[in-house]
Amino acid sequence: MTRPADTPLRAATIVAWIAIVVGAGVRAWAMTQRGSLWLDEASLALNVMTRSYGALLQPLDWGQAAPVGFLWLERAIASHADAPDAWLRLVPWCAGAALPWLLWRLGQRMVGTGAGALAAIGAAGSLLALRYSTEAKPYASDAAVAAALLLLARDASDDPAQSRRWWALGAGMVLAVLFSLPAVFVIAAVAVALATSREVRAAPGARRVALPALALSAATFGALWLLSYRASAASEPLRAYWAPVMLDVSASDGMVRVIRVLMELTWIPLRWTGSLAGTAVGCTLWVIGLIGVARRRRRDALLLAGPVVFAMLASVIGAYPLSDRLAFFAVPGVWMAQAAALIGVRNALLSSRSIVANARAAAAYVVVVGAALAAWQFTDSDRFLRDPGALEATRALFAKVDEDAATVPIYVFARSAPAWLMATHDGAWLHNARMERWVALAGRAGAPGSENAARALPVALGAGDSLVITSGARTELVGLAPGVQYRISGAPLGNGPTRGWADEEARRLVAAARPDVWLVASHFFAGSPANELRPLVEAAAAAGLRVVEERHAGTDVVALRLAR
Repeated sequence: MTRPADTPLRAATIVAWIAIVVGAGVRAWAMTQRGSLWLDEASLALNVMTRSYGALLQPLDWGQAAPVGFLWLERAIASHADAPDAWLRLVPWCAGAALPWLLWRLGQRMVGTGAGALAAIGAAGSLLALRYSTEAKPYASDAAVAAALLLLARDASDDPAQSRRWWALGAGMVLAVLFSLPAVFVIAAVAVALATSREVRAAPGARRVALPALALSAATFGALWLLSYRASAASEPLRAYWAPVMLDVSASDGMVRVIRVLMELTWIPLRWTGSLAGTAVGCTLWVIGLIGVARRRRRDALLLAGPVVFAMLASVIGAYPLSDRLAFFAVPGVWMAQAAALIGVRNALLSSRSIVANARAAAAYVVVVGAALAAWQFTDSDRFLRDPGALEATRALFAKVDEDAATVPIYVFARSAPAWLMATHDGAWLHNARMERWVALAGRAGAPGSENAARALPVALGAGDSLVITSGARTELVGLAPGVQYRISGAPLGNGPTRGWADEEARRLVAAARPDVWLVASHFFAGSPANELRPLVEAAAAAGLRVVEERHAGTDVVALRLAR
């Protein structure tokens, strides 16, 4: 008798657990090396640290949107810390460390032990997964929530007579909408996939537990949408920022957008380098894997593909952008399908061998392919692992400059405000008058110091005179936004700083100098045409200020002491 055999459990388990343990260890080390929060992290962290639990239900400042449950969990963990950077990254680390294990378990249930082991390796070594596991943003938890929902749904469909499995799935759906914005797409996929089975539909647990839980999760998401998320979705600056990655097939670059989405789903998570050939390979594996899974069990293929389909439909109508970070929630299903395709290749090669020889070859295949996948991913992820803390190392430099605040005014470049505030906060985080003033001048959409604000007219003389914050002996000049709207992809809206911006900011620097003034800046795209700091420094020099001290921390973080 001959047949394709699954990978022996012992071999697959060893491979999977090596990936799980090494992945968790590498993430733990990388988190200790990350250092300062970069712009996006700091912007979200300011909301977490300066708001009460109730206020986190309201629309967020600093151009942010995040699930309420994630914000609450971050608040609970980090509220005790004066320097909360590492604590804010703990939740993403836990989610990132759990993802390989979740995929291993999902693979066992859905495809087989070999596919589970390969999917665990992919999740453990992906550069994108490593980075998101060490950032204070919800992308890693989005993926973990999605994988957990798929696993709970598979368990419920395996034995629909077991009511405890339906209770677990029901609780998972309700909690998921609290902790992950794109969980609604996964829940929709779960509902459709399970509804295709007559046996599942007829199960008492499906009718008495899953349906009410589905209604409750929909109601919960609707309430959160009205309270918080709707404002972010309607924000013109945010819509302009995300517009290039909406799946608008009618746009002039519609085909490019489709290719970009496929690349960000099927290739970028494996290797964080854009490649048309790689995307073709990734898509081919994904489709072949889905077909193979569907032949065994159609609802499993719907579980894996459904989140992608629903997210794409939302993106077509302009409701959900599909960049690499926001599409990452769907990657567990893609990885599982790709792993199934690799196992399908093995089965096709081994189908004529005896059962004993098949089992031995199956074990060797997973070990060899797993080792090759890990080595291949390492050649990509080592870019991140060589220096995890290289991205905007602001804290130490900004805190050092702040030591002079009693005698020297400090000008803060618009895109540096979140990092500056995280590095220099004083006193309590809640009800801090200085923080509240910064939010009013720079944190809200339309505020004059909002970092990505557009400006239709030239900057008028005196436009920045009111953007001064005095707290104790500290005098801070809130930088006017340069007027360039950056987007997630493609060219910004605006070819450079608004006319008059550099001259107005230089005038403010001269007026504040007594006789010195500090200028601190981060996230200014050094060495590129998008560097708005250069025209500002040149205008300050033309106005009579000279650089008497210059400090750097990485490529895009600088402090300049200017003197008259």
